[in-house]
Amino acid sequence: MTAAPDLDVAAALRGSRLFAELPQADVAALAAHSRSVALAPGEVLMSEGSPPDAMYVVTEGELEISRHAVGADLLLNVCGPGDLIGELGVAHGRPRSATVRARGPARVQRIGAEALDRLLAHPPSARALLTATSRRLDREEGLLRQQERMAALGALAAGLLHEVNNPASAVQRGAARLRVLLAEDDGPVSPLQPLVGQVPVPDDPLARADAEAAVARALADAGVDGGWSVAPGLVRLGVDPDDLVRTLAGLYAGEPGQVVRDLVRSQEIRALLEEVSAGADYLSKIVSGVRPLAYAADQSLSAVDVHAGLEQALVLVRHKVPPGVRVVRDFDPRPQVVEGWPADLAMVWTNLLDNALAAAGSDGEVTVRTRGEPDAVTVDVENTGPTVPPEVLAKAFDAFYTTKPIGQGTGLGLATSLAVVAQRHKGSLTLTSEDGVTRARVVLPRHR
Repeated sequence: MTAAPDLDVAAALRGSRLFAELPQADVAALAAHSRSVALAPGEVLMSEGSPPDAMYVVTEGELEISRHAVGADLLLNVCGPGDLIGELGVAHGRPRSATVRARGPARVQRIGAEALDRLLAHPPSARALLTATSRRLDREEGLLRQQERMAALGALAAGLLHEVNNPASAVQRGAARLRVLLAEDDGPVSPLQPLVGQVPVPDDPLARADAEAAVARALADAGVDGGWSVAPGLVRLGVDPDDLVRTLAGLYAGEPGQVVRDLVRSQEIRALLEEVSAGADYLSKIVSGVRPLAYAADQSLSAVDVHAGLEQALVLVRHKVPPGVRVVRDFDPRPQVVEGWPADLAMVWTNLLDNALAAAGSDGEVTVRTRGEPDAVTVDVENTGPTVPPEVLAKAFDAFYTTKPIGQGTGLGLATSLAVVAQRHKGSLTLTSEDGVTRARVVLPRHR
């Protein structure tokens, strides 16, 4: 940290909304008793726990504000030109509550603690200071609360994942082994096997009932006792009644009933096996989707597969998709990888999808689109539905602001997502709504 050459300090201070309304004499006095400080990239301006000896106005560049919480450094805010830093510590006389570090080359104006009284004595500046400080506090406290909640849930989820993953893996191994054993134990091919899949299975309940009645009559004509009990199974296999009659007529007496039951039984066993296997696979996908969130504290900066993260998020919100809502994937055909934190991005995708599904209504459409560019990846999460009013869009990223009913939303989803994308990953998150389509667009640089 070095003292920088004096510039037009008064003009730089007046560029901040906090000092814009101060009388010229007061601004000149502040400028005379302040000094300009240049910061190198990554240099610390103030450390968490250090004494509050001054406050600072950012004149050039950006500074990151972070706090050590739940075992990791949490990025709370990024301040740019015109922002005031450190005034709360001066006002309270308490040690610094956060660490401020230059994101790149930056310059700040150091102002002594006594200048705070001059600001508070002027109503417009005091009001601007109160507004800026309260908004920042809301945002930072909201992010801290969200991080603590996610850490607590992650610790619980990690234990549950361990307990769920073991039986899920056992079911998968058992289903695979059972499939092999069934294939080895298969005897001669059933004479009815060629009939399977000859006709489509009716979707309409009345049409399916008619098909079952036709198969039951065919079985009765072939002398099969109790054919009505296996008729539904044969319909599900797509067996044509006329072909069934002709095939059964060529069998020896006494065989038809046993042949029909063996076919239905073997096909039902295979169907149940596939159902068990599909359930185990889906359970495995849920475990994979939750794992990044459960072990968030253990993750570091790494290569993140954007498409895999989106698929995992879609699995996690699947239970929230209304029956009439269609989810469309429009992914770039090429793999898209960015440098980032998997758990943080997983939380962003889940928040955006949750909002889109809530806004799509009961018969809308949610589209997830990705496009790769040389230096960035763009992800759009769109939903059809009523256009969002401009006054709602203007507050969408404010901490604790929500349009959801009480008890259904915390108002921290978009605020947290913006912090993750814009501050932690140096990308951008925007929200637009027009012509019945609301779009949340995330642009992530490939390299942080």
